[in-house]
Amino acid sequence: MNKENKKNFDWNERKISQFIIWDLVSILQKNESGDLLDAFILDYRNAAQKHDKYKFVIDFLDELYNNLIHKLFVKRNENNKKILFHCGSKYPSIILKANKHYAVKTTANGKSDRLFALENFIGYVNTADLNRFIYNYLTQKDDKNLYELLNRVEKKIKSIGPDCIVLSNDFLPIERAIVLVSKKIGIPTIVIQHGIFQSVSQFADGKVADYIFAWGQYFKDLYIKKSMKEPRDVYILGYPQLIEKNKEQRIVKDYYTIYYLGSNFEKYNKKLLSIKLKTIRGINRICAKIGMKFIYRFHPGDDRKLLKTKLPEVTFAPQKEKLTETFHRGDVFISFNSTSLVEAAIRSKVALQLMNFPRKTDNFEELGACNKSFQTIDELENYLTKIANSPNLDNFKSRLNNNYIELSYDPGKRFLEILDDISKKQ
Repeated sequence: MNKENKKNFDWNERKISQFIIWDLVSILQKNESGDLLDAFILDYRNAAQKHDKYKFVIDFLDELYNNLIHKLFVKRNENNKKILFHCGSKYPSIILKANKHYAVKTTANGKSDRLFALENFIGYVNTADLNRFIYNYLTQKDDKNLYELLNRVEKKIKSIGPDCIVLSNDFLPIERAIVLVSKKIGIPTIVIQHGIFQSVSQFADGKVADYIFAWGQYFKDLYIKKSMKEPRDVYILGYPQLIEKNKEQRIVKDYYTIYYLGSNFEKYNKKLLSIKLKTIRGINRICAKIGMKFIYRFHPGDDRKLLKTKLPEVTFAPQKEKLTETFHRGDVFISFNSTSLVEAAIRSKVALQLMNFPRKTDNFEELGACNKSFQTIDELENYLTKIANSPNLDNFKSRLNNNYIELSYDPGKRFLEILDDISKKQ
C-alpha cells in the first residue's frame, strides 16, 4: 500500500456521532420498530460488561503473548508491508495466505478471535475495550465518549503502523471509528463483502471504506448502480471462503435432514416473532408428516431460551455446532434471505427460500442464488413432499449463478492479486 494516497479528511465536515452511530440506526429504523435502539444498547452493554469482567485476565494474556511469546518465536521481515485485519477469524484462508507475504496482525474482540491468532502465531490487538465507549455514548449522549473512542482507536492503529486495514464491514460503530481515524492519518481501508447485499436494501458494506472486495460481478454492478462506489474502487474477490468438496454426495439415506436457517427480525420488530414461531412449527409439522428430520439452526442474535420454551417439540442445532458442520449434516436448507442459504447452495446443497415475512427481499431463485423460492408454507410443503419421495436430490439442485458469486478464484491468492493491483495504481 502507498500512504502517498492519503485522503485529507476534515473532522468538522460531518457530525462525528452521525457518522459513527446514527447513520446505521436511521437506516435500520426505516424498516424496524421503535425498540431497535434498546436492542442496540443492550448489545453494547453486554459486550462492555463481558470485557470488564475478564479485563485483568485478558490484559495479562495479551501482554504475555504479544510482547514475549510472539516476539521470541515469530521472526518477521521488518521490511514487509503490514496489514491489520479487523475481521477476527472470519476469513482464515485470506489471512493465512496474506501472512506468508505480509506482516499481518489481527484484532481480537472475543474468544474465537484470540484463539485464531494464538493457533496461527499471529500478533493481535485487543478491541473489546472499545465497546464501553459506544455503550456510554448511547446511554449518556455525550460526544466526549466518541472522541475518546477515536483517540483509543488511533493509538491502537499507530502502535501497529499498518499500510492498510481490512474490515468485514464499515457500518458498525467501531468499524466506522476505524475508517474515520484511517482517513485522518492516511491509511487505506478495505472491506471484504461479508454477506449478500440486496437490491431492495439500503444496508450494505463499502459505503465509507476506500475499497470494497465484492463476491461477484452482480454485486460490483450493484455498488456502482447505487452510486456507493466508483468502478475503480470495487474489485471482484469472489466467495471469501475455501469450499470443501463434499465427497459424500451419493450416499443413500433413509431420510433427508432439513435445516431452517434462522433470522432474528423480531429482535428489532417484536411483531415478527409470531410469524417466526408459526413458520418453524409449520415446517416441523411438514417434516414429521413426510418422514424428514427437521432441525432449527439458531441465528447468533436469537433468544435461545425463549425459542426453546415456545417450541418444545422442535429439535435445535447444538449451540457449538459450526456452520460447516451444519452444511455437512443437512441435505435441504430453508431460509427467508439468510446469507447462509446462499452458502448452502454454493456447497451443492438443496437451498430453498421461503419469502413469508412482510419484509422486502430479493428473489434468490431469479438471481440464480438458490434452487427454488416460495411465497407460502403450503407451496413449500408440496415441494418438500416431492423431495421426500425422490431416491436422490440431484433433480432438485441447480448450478449457482457464477455472475452472482464468483467461485473460480482461490480467495487467498485472489486477495493478494488485488492488493498488488491497488499498489501498482498508487
